[in-house]
Amino acid sequence: VLMHTYSLCEALGEAPFRGETALASSATLTAALRHLRELAALCQERFFEMNPIRTAEFMTQTDEIAYCPLGYGYSNYSRRGYARALLKAGCPVLFEDRPLRTVLGGAGLAVSARTRHIQTCVDYARFTAEPAIQRGIYFEAGGQPGHRSAWTDARVNAASNDFFKDTLPALDNALVRPPYPGYMYFQDRASPIAHECVTGKISPAMAAEKLNSLYRESKSK
Repeated sequence: VLMHTYSLCEALGEAPFRGETALASSATLTAALRHLRELAALCQERFFEMNPIRTAEFMTQTDEIAYCPLGYGYSNYSRRGYARALLKAGCPVLFEDRPLRTVLGGAGLAVSARTRHIQTCVDYARFTAEPAIQRGIYFEAGGQPGHRSAWTDARVNAASNDFFKDTLPALDNALVRPPYPGYMYFQDRASPIAHECVTGKISPAMAAEKLNSLYRESKSK
């Protein structure tokens, strides 16, 4: 929900995280949350407790939901034999005649400075990141590769219902979560606020005020 808030702020003409004192202006942030609340009002309450993986599980294990307009991409659900049904991933929905810019996430790979085996760990990290490995055994073993050559590889796409080819434009156009030191402090505390707003527990205006206050607090972390 918080990531969708970022996307809608940008779609409304104001990219988030550009200022030092506010995630976005009160008017833009309130409008973004109001749009999400209007969308959420069309959903059954049980879906407010589902994260993206539980949503994918629900879609593949039942015949109740045929389409999800926004979510995170997990390529395993587009691989034959992984789940009961096969998901077809694509780019995000349009907002006022142009695609929403999604928010890029993912996990990193690093070597701890505290390890006693620095060279071994560095060698393994380098091995894991090699283009041929990313296109090969990394993907074949169930991994979701990060190297671009894997995303454009014909064999990888043939084995994943074109997941990578069909979603790559969304990644190329995505917003990137800011790397300032207090960001995770903000995200962990901001997510419940956005969720409370779309589920009707607090107003969009109040949520916007709380988010901007929390953003200012996070900048000092």
